[in-house]
Amino acid sequence: MIKKKSFFQTKYLIGLLPILVAVSLSISFYFFITPEKLITIIGVDNAYLLIFLLALIGGLTTFSGIPYHLILITLALGGLNPFILGTVTALGVALGDSTSYFLGHNGSAFIPTRFTSFFSKLNVFIMNYPKLFPVFCFLYGSLIPLSNDFIAITSGLLRYPFWKVIISLGLGNLVFNISLAYLATHAYDFLQGIYF
Repeated sequence: MIKKKSFFQTKYLIGLLPILVAVSLSISFYFFITPEKLITIIGVDNAYLLIFLLALIGGLTTFSGIPYHLILITLALGGLNPFILGTVTALGVALGDSTSYFLGHNGSAFIPTRFTSFFSKLNVFIMNYPKLFPVFCFLYGSLIPLSNDFIAITSGLLRYPFWKVIISLGLGNLVFNISLAYLATHAYDFLQGIYF
């Protein structure tokens, strides 16, 4: 009994560790490191590589909590080009989503049978409206700031064509990330002009 309780406590502590790290980094960025200072520390070229790697890891890890959106906003506020930032981020996410697609494509044998009815319903939707699914992927990528893993894995399971899914999601992510970077810079400038 004692060993099981200790195991579960360790498991939850390990689960809380990423949350604590994210909160402490957010607090330190808010109080001690300005976006301009962060760009000075990292360097412009390294900043683009950093956001690419964070987006790639965010796309690689299924349902991850990698906060690359926060870093994207911080780097945009630091003075980097929002268009390049959004493009580099979208490329990283698209590469990561490709692995999720292939995970679904090759992992259909590992899916529990209770999920097969959901996938068969989605398959019927895709078969009845094959031209609508890429539009759905694009809209999801451009409007929803959540992980693309659900769509990529499901598309792989259903053997939907790889390029139709990844290009649609990638273009949607491109729109979302560029818009987020531009919005962050304009919102920051607007808020700087307001006196509290």
